[in-house]
Amino acid sequence: MNSKSKIPSIPIEGSISYEDWLRGRRRRRELSKLVAPGVVRRQTSSKDGRLRKLFNGERGLPFTPTEEL
Repeated sequence: MNSKSKIPSIPIEGSISYEDWLRGRRRRRELSKLVAPGVVRRQTSSKDGRLRKLFNGERGLPFTPTEEL
């Protein structure tokens, strides 16, 4: 097994750049597509009222395709 991950990790003593976070997010999304293709979002939850109030009637921010990350 390869111990060198392609996903940037956050160092204990510091933080990571937005670009590193985005690169990691893109990689995690690609890996998740192998397990469950498509957008995975709950249809309902106990916090729907609060979420819909915050996001103009939606349950969250619009889904951004991996290619646009």
